[in-house]
Amino acid sequence: MNQTNQLTLHTRPLPGEWTSTEGQEAARALLLCYRDGQFTAQTIFTQPLLGRINWVDGLKQDAQVYFREISRIGIDVMHVRLTGTYEDVRKMCHQLEFYSLLRGINATLGEAVASRWYIDTTSGRGQWDAIVDLNSKKFHLVNDVMLRKAVARIDNIIVVGDRLLGLTSQREVVIGKLTPHVIEQDEYTLVVELYESINKLGKVDSLARVPNSDALFLVSIENRVYQFDLWGTMTRFQELDERVKEIHSINFNRVRSVLATGQGLFEVDVQEMPNMARATGLPRQIAHSQLLQQGFKVARYIEDPLILGVCPAMAIVAKTNDERVFVC
Repeated sequence: MNQTNQLTLHTRPLPGEWTSTEGQEAARALLLCYRDGQFTAQTIFTQPLLGRINWVDGLKQDAQVYFREISRIGIDVMHVRLTGTYEDVRKMCHQLEFYSLLRGINATLGEAVASRWYIDTTSGRGQWDAIVDLNSKKFHLVNDVMLRKAVARIDNIIVVGDRLLGLTSQREVVIGKLTPHVIEQDEYTLVVELYESINKLGKVDSLARVPNSDALFLVSIENRVYQFDLWGTMTRFQELDERVKEIHSINFNRVRSVLATGQGLFEVDVQEMPNMARATGLPRQIAHSQLLQQGFKVARYIEDPLILGVCPAMAIVAKTNDERVFVC
């Protein structure tokens, strides 16, 4: 039986004047991007064939800025992950339409959905993290921080409660406290410090948020995933197959967690509880076909009946190391 299918995307330029319809479309887009003053959303044209590998065809390749994730971190305050050059990202963030877009997507977020995630099709461009205040229409790129009285660059930024965490070029974890000064003073540089209780465990590969928690986060080191709180208490969350050398992303859907690694995709059964996520089973490698044994940059769950055409809805969208995207 043929296990693969080609999935076509619908491309739509988004208007400057936003309605709830545009907000819903941008929220459900697989790809959201910007070029020369125009925002564009790409959505799945027809429902994927679940149980098959649906390779995505027609992803937009010529945008200047791609959205990676939009998360609400406060009342009308957003954390926006972007890919593009520094100049293009700043130009886009100065557009009034940028704030209209975020307001439209913010209206689709709630207790069950805390953030929106998108595919980017770039390789070799910079990644940026903007803290955005929708009311004042201001933003601040927080990747340049003050560490040990010197300016340093951090990536893989997550926001947990009022703390910002990220990774240095030496793959060390740093932590700093977010305050209104980040937005109010354009010249403000966030002061961070090394998180020594984590860094002593080894070089960190990725950071991830824990669902339903404002105090916990995940740290991946080689094939191990640790759960930390903001005050340094640690419990080991899970250990994957010893063949796994690096975990690139971790995502949850209330009953499972999917992990993108250099050696394929893995799933773990989990129980999401207030302020924690607990593994209830052993990790298993997803084995839909040999296609899933390759390296992956990222994997996320889709749980939207309007996208998948079935209810209850659940599928995985993933991007390989060679920038190919599929839904299964």
